[in-house]
Amino acid sequence: MILPKMYNNFYYIINKKTSLVIIAWLITLIIFLIIFLIIAFNYKYNIYKTYLGYIKQIDDDFYSLIYVEKDEIGFLSNYKLLIDNQNIEFEITAISKEYYVIDNNLCYEVTIKAKLQEKYLIENNILNFVFDTGQTTIYQNLRKELKQWLN
Repeated sequence: MILPKMYNNFYYIINKKTSLVIIAWLITLIIFLIIFLIIAFNYKYNIYKTYLGYIKQIDDDFYSLIYVEKDEIGFLSNYKLLIDNQNIEFEITAISKEYYVIDNNLCYEVTIKAKLQEKYLIENNILNFVFDTGQTTIYQNLRKELKQWLN
């Protein structure tokens, strides 16, 4: 197939007139892309993981039992526990050997000893345990999600 001379002519390609609308859209797209990249690399926010648990009294002490996904158990001790937006110290005392399937995820029962207020220390009291995983950026979060998705 023989192409017309205008496609092989460098001078014609360089001096070809393009529509101003196309140039405006391209510049706008580039500006928004740059703004998104700046935000994705610099904006930091916290990620919270929420678990439903209950209080159980064992040997005159109150313990909290929560069901945690298998992949999160190792990181749980690095998180901060928040109840009613108050930071509470805690330690993991036991992890059950049996696993439970909750929403198609393998979960283990984790026993936590926490310094809770008296109003929470009631047998079988159901609490919402919120763990602060720390600060992250949009870029770090996207990279982590892509890595999980590809594996």
